[in-house]
Amino acid sequence: MSFTPIVSALRELAAREEHSLHMPGHKRGLTTGLLFDWLGSALQYDQTEVGPLDSIHSPDGPIRRSEQLVAALYGVKATYFTTNGSSAGLIASLLASTQPGAEIIVPRNMHKSILAGIILGDLWPHFVKPVSEGGYELGITPASLQAALAAHPQAQAVLLLNPTYEGVTCNLEQLVNLAKAANCRVIVDEAHGAHFAFHPALPKSAVSIRADWVVQSAHKTLPVLTGAAWIHRLTDDYSDEHFRSRLNLVQSTSPSWLLLGSLDLAQEELRLHGYSWLEQAIARAEELVAAIEQNTPLVRWLPPATGDYQQDPLKINLLTTATGRSGYEVARHLGEYGYHVEMAKPHAVLLTLTMADGAMPIEPLVDCLAKLPSLEGGAVPQSPPPPPLPQLCLSPRQAYFASAETVVSKQARGRIAARPVYAYPPGVPLVYPGEVIDENLLAYVEELTSRGGYLTGLQEGAWVVVAEA
Repeated sequence: MSFTPIVSALRELAAREEHSLHMPGHKRGLTTGLLFDWLGSALQYDQTEVGPLDSIHSPDGPIRRSEQLVAALYGVKATYFTTNGSSAGLIASLLASTQPGAEIIVPRNMHKSILAGIILGDLWPHFVKPVSEGGYELGITPASLQAALAAHPQAQAVLLLNPTYEGVTCNLEQLVNLAKAANCRVIVDEAHGAHFAFHPALPKSAVSIRADWVVQSAHKTLPVLTGAAWIHRLTDDYSDEHFRSRLNLVQSTSPSWLLLGSLDLAQEELRLHGYSWLEQAIARAEELVAAIEQNTPLVRWLPPATGDYQQDPLKINLLTTATGRSGYEVARHLGEYGYHVEMAKPHAVLLTLTMADGAMPIEPLVDCLAKLPSLEGGAVPQSPPPPPLPQLCLSPRQAYFASAETVVSKQARGRIAARPVYAYPPGVPLVYPGEVIDENLLAYVEELTSRGGYLTGLQEGAWVVVAEA
């Protein structure tokens, strides 16, 4: 068996195809032009399902063989590829685990892609608020999950996050055990943790804890093209057909073979170099943090030592408070020098390193941060604490498909949201369709935007709400 079956098949096809009599329209880049000038010889691998290639909707060739290699690498029952990101994987996992109209339990800091699964499955979510400290959400606690399970014994599935966008993990094993004891299916959003299984200095991966489904955005932390992801099945309770039928609902019939090829190469890279590349990147990250703290006013934020929290060392959260500058200002300063951060907050920025950063130059970045003009006595506010959870009075599906209207903030109080509102990144909804827009939420949004935050879902500051009868 080839250890890169997809790429091997693409190379075979490129070597023996005389002329393309099929899609795509660029014909393997045979006509020079703007696209060829941009991508060059890579176009010969941008193919469709011909020759030795198979269909992602029912793979029985190189895609399936590569998926089997990934499953063996992670030690799971089966793995499924998607070129529609982990968003498609989360939606499919949710639809595979529940019946239409079911109740589910959802940490409030889950990615907004969960909403699509909730709407498609007409599910009723019960939200659990995560612990928050210093402007960072740490995750839900075993006590809060236990309370939610006791309050909603009909729940069919529990979603969990490992890690948070900022790289924080909690006691995932205990949370999974609680959910399993309540006869719930467990779906873990491990979008930012595809690398966890390959180095002991990293937090534990959900694939070693035996949830039902673990969804990983391979492109976020592995050498993979953007949009490529995989889903791991850790249970024998579902057939391949059962899951693929759900995944195919949100999977393109024309996947990018460049993205699929990058997943194929990533599993071989992990097998050959995963540990050593991560070892170098982790060491580099520690050197970078030490240099920043020694030469600039910025300091790294870490989760509290109590509570079973761990921090991914490749996610570097830098507090900007001592500079007198907001995180948004520091991000703009870095951008002027060609450094673009993963995320900015009112009081911090997030830098993401990956296994590709083992030889990252440190000095230019530190010099850039050292050039940041400080504001003596400048008051940098913390991120405002998240508001209380709004009341859900319509199912998200009902609200999303209801007749809607747009109203200004003053008129939105007491109305039912028809669309989610969220900051991206990290893409966590502040309000879900079906929830009541209350004064706490309005005040939070006003404070966040006044500090430079940008929210998606508002229409030039106005809210989309369910139309009144």
